[in-house]
Amino acid sequence: MASFDLIELSLDPLEVKPTLEDEFTATVVKNEIDGLDDIDHAKIAAKQLVSIVMQRQAVIRALCKRLSYLDSGEHITIKNYKG
Repeated sequence: MASFDLIELSLDPLEVKPTLEDEFTATVVKNEIDGLDDIDHAKIAAKQLVSIVMQRQAVIRALCKRLSYLDSGEHITIKNYKG
């Protein structure tokens, strides 16, 4: 495993509230799950949701790594700057 520095980020709870679109999507998915009557379909849905969760986690991880990389200030350059 690669070594890394642990960086603590504080988040405002108001910034992580779901949007109206997120709430709508969650409601639609929950209603679809409630409507499932076949255990095989429920298993398929659960596996697809796990895949989505893992993809989202990978995106968040990549964005955090990129942010910490750029936040160090050493890697930011201005291209085509004519001062």
